[in-house]
Amino acid sequence: MHKYNLFMEKFWLVIAIVSFVYGVYMIGKFGIAEAGLYLLMPFIAGALYYLRYYARKRLDRKNDQNN
Repeated sequence: MHKYNLFMEKFWLVIAIVSFVYGVYMIGKFGIAEAGLYLLMPFIAGALYYLRYYARKRLDRKNDQNN
């Protein structure tokens, strides 16, 4: 389960970075008024990355206390 949590954490980080780059490209192409919605996905992916990171760290601390 530890590998799965680590994989999903890195997955959301990559999605956040890629979607941010794409959002900046779309804003450069169409302007902020028409493409501002493309910046919503990096914030959502970043929040999911943070939640995974927090949950993994909390689980690691709990496992260290039990061992």
